Parts: sequence; C-alpha cells; structure tokens
Amino acid sequence: MKNLWRLTLVGVAAFVLFVVVTAPAAKLLPWLQPQLPGVRLGGVSGSLWSGRAQVLQAAGIPFSDVRWHLRPLTLFKGALEVAVEAQFNRQPLRAHAGLGLFAGAYVADISGSMTASDLLFLSGMRVAELDGLVDFDIDRVTGIGSGLPAMAGSVTWSPARVLAPLELDLGKAQLQTRIEDGATRGQLVAGGGVLGVKGDVRLNPDGSYQLVGDVTRQGAVPQAVDRFLDTFAEPSNGGFRLQWSDQIKF
Repeated sequence: MKNLWRLTLVGVAAFVLFVVVTAPAAKLLPWLQPQLPGVRLGGVSGSLWSGRAQVLQAAGIPFSDVRWHLRPLTLFKGALEVAVEAQFNRQPLRAHAGLGLFAGAYVADISGSMTASDLLFLSGMRVAELDGLVDFDIDRVTGIGSGLPAMAGSVTWSPARVLAPLELDLGKAQLQTRIEDGATRGQLVAGGGVLGVKGDVRLNPDGSYQLVGDVTRQGAVPQAVDRFLDTFAEPSNGGFRLQWSDQIKF
C-alpha cells in the first residue's frame, strides 16, 4: 500500500510539473515576476519549456530576440533552469538562468560579446570613448536584485583602444574574477600596447570599485598620459604604483 501511495504521489507531481512547463508562458508571468526582481518581459509567446520574448529588460539593460528552452535535468538539483539566447545591440549572448529552491534567482554560463563603447555606456562611466570588442565567459553571477551582482569568470577586451579624450592603444586587457564575500574580486592584466598594467580589482555591490596595481611604459606615450601617471600614481621600480577608486552609477 505504501508503494502504491508513493507511485501515486510521483505520478501526480509529474503531471503537475508537465502542466506547468507546457502552459503558455504569458500565463505564468504573474507568478514568476515576483521571483525575478529587476526583470521584465514583453511580447512573450510559447511555453516555459520552449518560448521566446520580443524584449527582455534585466537590471535596466534591454535585450531583444530572446529565446529559451527548459533544462529538465536541473530539476533533480532543485532548480528550474532555462538556456537563454538573446541579442544586445545585434551582439549575441547566451546564458543559463534559473530559480533555485534555496539559492533563489541566478545566472550562469554567460558567453557572448559586446562593444567596449556599449559596456562603458551601461556602466555609467561616459568620460571616455572606447574601441574594441569585449568577450564574456562568466561561470556564475550572484546577488541579483540586491545591488550590483558579483561574478566569477573572465572578461577580455581586444583590441583595447581608447579613442578620446586621447588615443591610447593598450593591446589586450583581461580581467579574471571570483566571488568573495558577496563582491567581485579579480586580477586585471593588460599588455601588447604602450602601457603594461597588472593589478587587483574589487567591485562592490554598491557600485564602488578599487584598482590597485602597477603600470609600466612599453613605448612612447602621449604627454597627457605622462601627466596622469605623475599626478595620480607613485613611481615604483621603474614604473608606477596606481591606486584608483570610483563609483559605477547603475
């Protein structure tokens, strides 16, 4: 009799799950929306199993041509997770997004590209003009809906070029990050250009950030760069020791 009850409960649970994941996604939005702070969907069609949205806005960032499909095996780990494909300003992005039974909302396995100028615009730091492409390979993002999220993974900017207020070629810049105490910690390395940079970066949930590192000249640099280094960095071992902090507005 006990086995019969267990089989009955499993069957009922499987049926309910089937109904949920195959129901129209638009009908499920009122229930899902409170679980996804800062996320808005528009033009939704299909189901939770496989669907699409014309527009998605996450943390104020707009994405278009959004498509998703359910990853059913993650249910065994206590999470409802979908694989997502989208575009930002015609650049493709891919990620896994989910709701964990205990972890809440999360994003993982983010890959894609964005122009450096778009990334600068989204960060609110609009004091320079940048060129080049930024490639993302992010393992996990946490702290969604509670300030600036923390991330673990790598970000590569290449070719790393500043166009204004002065022209500066940094070659290739890479930031390798980890999540520590709810913040993003990482190492920034840039080389192959007129300046070499190696430093430690911390990005806090409130948007404040710090860069502490060493800068070396690799060639002739504009006088404006020399003046900046002389003003904001201390001479150290033939190079400069830079300690920089600021705030990202989001």
